[in-house]
Amino acid sequence: MQFPALKVRDLEGKDYVIPHGLPGGPHVIIVAFQQWQQILVNRWVPGLKAMADRHAGMEVWEVPSISQGYRLFRGGIDGGMRAGIPDVDARRHTLTAYTDIGHLARDLEIDSVETIHVFLVDCSGNVLWRAEGEPTDAALAELEAAMPDACS
Repeated sequence: MQFPALKVRDLEGKDYVIPHGLPGGPHVIIVAFQQWQQILVNRWVPGLKAMADRHAGMEVWEVPSISQGYRLFRGGIDGGMRAGIPDVDARRHTLTAYTDIGHLARDLEIDSVETIHVFLVDCSGNVLWRAEGEPTDAALAELEAAMPDACS
């Protein structure tokens, strides 16, 4: 499966089309759909950061996915998120997507937006591994085993 092209903007204001427009790689892309899911995202981050230290080029991206109907309020929504994240690197790795949630879920073969979904995407945009919900030691080990070499 290919990760679908998705227009996003980081919390510093830079636009991307993911996954191909992202620097570095391979990419771990965490897709969240509801504000409370940030708790789950935060539980993945320590293990992913430790893994990134072991794998050259690996980048971790948080993608809050928001209904395209809220696009008119992007400045306020993104500004609120930006204000809550003091770390510049974290803001640069948080990419908001104002999109058709149902279409995105179908493209990513997501059955439920009631939890987060984590994808390992290689340099060609292929999804090599995926998980959802809480991180587990087994899931982190599977992710690390699936990790390809850095993009050139």
